[in-house]
Amino acid sequence: MENKINDVTDGIKKLADISMGTFKTTIESATKNLSDMSKVVSGMGLGTFTLPLRKKNDHDCCPPKHECPPHCILQIARTASAGERIVVPFMVRNSCNTQKTYRVGVRDLKHIDGSMAPAQPTLNKNQVTLEPGQSELVLMTIDLLQFANGSTYNAEIVILEKDINQNICFTLKVDGNNAVPVATPLDEKKYKLRWQSWQSHFYCEPKNENRVNG
Repeated sequence: MENKINDVTDGIKKLADISMGTFKTTIESATKNLSDMSKVVSGMGLGTFTLPLRKKNDHDCCPPKHECPPHCILQIARTASAGERIVVPFMVRNSCNTQKTYRVGVRDLKHIDGSMAPAQPTLNKNQVTLEPGQSELVLMTIDLLQFANGSTYNAEIVILEKDINQNICFTLKVDGNNAVPVATPLDEKKYKLRWQSWQSHFYCEPKNENRVNG
């Protein structure tokens, strides 16, 4: 009986060894074949041969799998003065691999205290159709004639393909003359009294037309 058990055990072990040997031979043969194929392809001037990788997703414009989509896909901040008429440009780009049509709109511009702004922004276009990788410029215009300095306003520009609103968050700061460039005229004498040269070390006096020669 003991001999039969030993025979069975030896038989199972031999079968396992044969199976592993066959598997190993198959792997080595496949590896060698791939290596030979790579050499042949390389010799044909077609580069190197590699196994094709499965594409993760043809539409790479999808949001990250492990992150919540952001409330704002873009943030724009603008500083202006009361009385201006400003134009705010932004681009809409199609990062997908198929043609996309997006509707574009803007929600109410509101003061940070929640009250409505004296005037509302307008867009120069309400829809864009884009090929893969294509971008298109959209202009938002706001007339600040009735706005008060020292105020901050917020609005959302909405981009919609079908069901999901995707927002551009816009902030407008009306801060008086703080953002206005300032030109400071010099005394005119600075233009008449100029450095003559590095050798002379003196300033050139303007000619006195009323000087009496004597």
